Amino acid sequence: MSGQPKRRYLIDIRTQVPFLFKIGSVWAGGIVLLCGLLYYLADEQLGRSFYSIHQRLRNTWQILLPAVLVSGGLSFLVTIGTTVFLALRESHRLGGPIFKFNKLFKELESGVLHTDFRFRTGDLLFDMGENYRAALLANRERIRALRCATENAENSVKELELILLGHNLPAEEIELVKDALQKVALLNEEISRFDLGNES
Repeated sequence: MSGQPKRRYLIDIRTQVPFLFKIGSVWAGGIVLLCGLLYYLADEQLGRSFYSIHQRLRNTWQILLPAVLVSGGLSFLVTIGTTVFLALRESHRLGGPIFKFNKLFKELESGVLHTDFRFRTGDLLFDMGENYRAALLANRERIRALRCATENAENSVKELELILLGHNLPAEEIELVKDALQKVALLNEEISRFDLGNES
């Protein structure tokens, strides 16, 4: 009995680890900010409470509550704001190439084999875009060679038809030659549907 395939969350380490490191750095910075603010504000509150002769002594919770609220709120806002900004920036670096790939696959479906698309340097799928470009180039050259071969085959069958029409061949043999010419012409027409872009 085949079991469930094991899920792997780290697929492309070169792409995922820097993103996780950035998020971890933001959170670590938020914790450091929280500790620093809490230390500073608590020290201020304690100093005012214990060393002011005009202020009555309060309990520890009353002293520390404003420091905790202010430092926690500030560090929370800064951390969440930076995380949202980083998530938007990273998702834009991923969303742009995904949108581009959707467009490229629709073009490929219609037979377009152009390679004049561009990805921004720094996009998360830049390497995949270059691999896609290399695949298009390789298949474009194969189809170009196939197109040339079918055109040559069609010309050869036309010449053969002209030669055979000069001889008194049975009608069924003439029909076979015409059928072959029709099939080669149809094949050439189908291959010509591919848009190879510049023929250079």
